[in-house]
Amino acid sequence: MIARRDLSVRLIDRRDLSPTCFSLLLACPENVGAEPGQFGMLTCGSGIDPLLRRPFSIAGVRPGAAGATVELLVKEVGRGTAWLRRAPLGATLELLLPLGRGFNLDAAADGRPALVAGGIGLPPVLFAAQRLAEQGVGFDLFLGAVTAAELLEVSRCRAITDAVGGELILTTDDGSAGEAGFVTAALCRRSAQGRRYPRVLACGPDPMLQAVARWASEAGAVAELSLEEPMACGVGVCLGCVVELADGRRVAACKEGPVFEAARLAAHWRP
Repeated sequence: MIARRDLSVRLIDRRDLSPTCFSLLLACPENVGAEPGQFGMLTCGSGIDPLLRRPFSIAGVRPGAAGATVELLVKEVGRGTAWLRRAPLGATLELLLPLGRGFNLDAAADGRPALVAGGIGLPPVLFAAQRLAEQGVGFDLFLGAVTAAELLEVSRCRAITDAVGGELILTTDDGSAGEAGFVTAALCRRSAQGRRYPRVLACGPDPMLQAVARWASEAGAVAELSLEEPMACGVGVCLGCVVELADGRRVAACKEGPVFEAARLAAHWRP
């Protein structure tokens, strides 16, 4: 595992991606390592209000001569994320990273995987796509959202997928862009048409992850799910992110995950 660091970082860029989502670029004073699926805990205010940091999956890390640039994709849902959307460029924040366990990209490179992202579940999937593309591993990327306005980084996802000869499949619940319906339905259709994915890497809302796990069980594939559990500390102390495993044990997702093979999880993840 890569040793975690608690760093003072500087906000150097922010872009609106949708009516609800935005990206942050954070300049770190030293180069940091991170794997797709790992996350960081970021302060969301100029003082102690809000008191708790917020967990964000890492969307990318770019090393440089004077340190690293860390990319986060964020959805505005409360006071902390609202502050981040309005914080002045140049603001100093505290970022603890990298945390948790990520995707097994070595195993993913053994065959053509499917990458599935629902809404703001895109960051770890996008990071995985970038790393796989750098390794020359082909994949198909399934990107879903409620409506066209909430499809994130479409041009970027298309460029990465095209670079490895893969297919980018867009879906929206309301049919306003791409294929109409849930993103998991598009995965099932490709599978029924004979496309074989030995492994799927996914992040999104729980119902989507459950559908991915169910498909993988039926298709004989391995599903790696990045769970979106509430976290207050990120290091396994507060136990706010406990998940149940198939063997009955309960573990902190921030330490044992947030990425789990679906077969390791309790049965309700494969309804």
